[in-house]
Amino acid sequence: MSSTLAVQNSALLDGEVDLVEEMRLRTWARKNYVAACERDEAWHPVVTDEMLRIDEECME
Repeated sequence: MSSTLAVQNSALLDGEVDLVEEMRLRTWARKNYVAACERDEAWHPVVTDEMLRIDEECME
């Protein structure tokens, strides 16, 4: 399974994720970072949150 597909499948989850899943999603977001205009709206909120954090780090 590709990493993109794995994150898209995770986007189907509703509700909270456990700590391990959250770390997996945040790691995926860091490895697969893209500019805001290129982000898929279907990505899990944890992924988009981590990419926003990266955006903020770049502004510092």
